[in-house]
Amino acid sequence: MPLAVAGELILEIVVMKLFPWFQPVIEIASGRICGYEALARRYDAQGVAVSAAPLLFSSALDAGQRLKLDRQLRRQALERFAAEAAPDQYLSVNLSPEWMDALHPDDALPTLTMIEEVGIEPQRVVIEITELSGDVEQIRSLAQRYRDAGVRVAFDDFGAGFQQLDRLLAFTPDIIKLDMRMFHDSRWSHQKSTLMQLVGDMGARLGAQVICEGVETEDELMLALHCGAQLIQGYLFAPALGEFLAADARKARLQRLLDQHLDMAVNEVTRQQWGAQRLRTELLALREQLRSAEIERALQDYYPQADLLRLYLCDRRGEQVSANYSYSAGVGWQADTSVLGYNWSWRPYIYQLIASAEYDSTVLHSERYIDIATGQRCYTVSLALDAQRVLLVDMLEPDEDAGPMSLLSSCQSGSVAGALR
Repeated sequence: MPLAVAGELILEIVVMKLFPWFQPVIEIASGRICGYEALARRYDAQGVAVSAAPLLFSSALDAGQRLKLDRQLRRQALERFAAEAAPDQYLSVNLSPEWMDALHPDDALPTLTMIEEVGIEPQRVVIEITELSGDVEQIRSLAQRYRDAGVRVAFDDFGAGFQQLDRLLAFTPDIIKLDMRMFHDSRWSHQKSTLMQLVGDMGARLGAQVICEGVETEDELMLALHCGAQLIQGYLFAPALGEFLAADARKARLQRLLDQHLDMAVNEVTRQQWGAQRLRTELLALREQLRSAEIERALQDYYPQADLLRLYLCDRRGEQVSANYSYSAGVGWQADTSVLGYNWSWRPYIYQLIASAEYDSTVLHSERYIDIATGQRCYTVSLALDAQRVLLVDMLEPDEDAGPMSLLSSCQSGSVAGALR
């Protein structure tokens, strides 16, 4: 049998075994299923539907055959969605840059043709661009053609590689998808929360929605909530299914989890505010000591909290006018004079304090960050020492990380500094 004929027979057998299933996407604000992602499935020997991704990339099929198979699955998904889904829901279909690269700029776009033939409004379809390969200019041009036709465009698995930044420079997606599975092998950490916050902030600044997909646990849902995702997708609510669900089918479950999140968040913020007030009282007492004596003399009678990393003074121009002072039990206070004359005026906790109408009574705290010198997670507190000088204190973040709620203060998008009065 000729190889070409054999390949076509294999393709026909594969086509008969593959079918699309649909994983719900839930809008957090309403609790409704607002859309679905089409995913390829097949039945295994036990009759269980499993992922068909290995077949889609089988070496037994050449690129042309894989493309034909991909398009047939896409059409099946669009036809079922048009016939069975609610009219206010959308469908996401994956499109590999490999297929986009194969198109000539003047070629008709097969997916747009399918959308027209099955009678779906283009606004109800999202094209997900997957993988990191592909010519950026070709992707930009074709993505714009989809958007001109009314179809939305999503970046899938954003964050899997920094190569995707060039796509953001080329054009802004309508949706950014962040896969929570990238974090399955690591504990809750500042690095994880920082990446999540960056993607959430990026989406807000670019006018793109953020979907957290692969949400499998309640902790992962909490992290998605903290970091500004508008949509969620994952086994916590539903795997890919063979049927379309009622729009409110997961609303009660999400509402229960949102209530739980609110209670936990209120408790965490209350704990943080109590700690901040305790620190404020201590720093105001220290300020009185520093006002009545030179810094080294005043520190002789001051025994700080164990989480104080260092303290120092700047003038109102942000120039450091004292050494860095750090304390360790058994050693006492130690001074590092190498930083004298450094300028920190560009730090928000400096210029926001100086600009405050209540300069003398305001205490500002920065967002959490990793201290470069020690590698420890900390934040900076600033308050006026007198009319000419500012007291700055670097505080270690308490090491009581038990889950995503402890990341609440660093994951939330918002102002760079907060005020305590």
